[in-house]
Amino acid sequence: MRHPQVLVYEGDGRLTGLLRPMVEQQAWLLREVRDVEEVRRLARRGGPAVLLIRAGRDLEREVEMLERVTWLCPGTAAVVVAEVDYAQLAALAWDLGAAYVVVPPQSRETVPEIVRRLLDQEGT
Repeated sequence: MRHPQVLVYEGDGRLTGLLRPMVEQQAWLLREVRDVEEVRRLARRGGPAVLLIRAGRDLEREVEMLERVTWLCPGTAAVVVAEVDYAQLAALAWDLGAAYVVVPPQSRETVPEIVRRLLDQEGT
């Protein structure tokens, strides 16, 4: 069985830093990705995978990433993390197939536990 993968699409490394301790403890792979093709390439390796998309800087590009990944990589669970409460973004993310959406008042500090649960589900 392949190691679980945590893929992060963001601009500033904040989510990656938040996830690093858990990922290292679990011996999972942590990758920062820049485009859909990179996600597809990594997803083809097999094993459970979660993609985190930090939303709020370039919503058009982030929503496109979510849409394409959920369509092209159905085995990869997508999680959208927004820093501000975008009710319409949350609704759209659910409609596009996000496995989980984190918006305030929910803290991004919950993200590692969400990822752990998703990977535990995928691995069983």
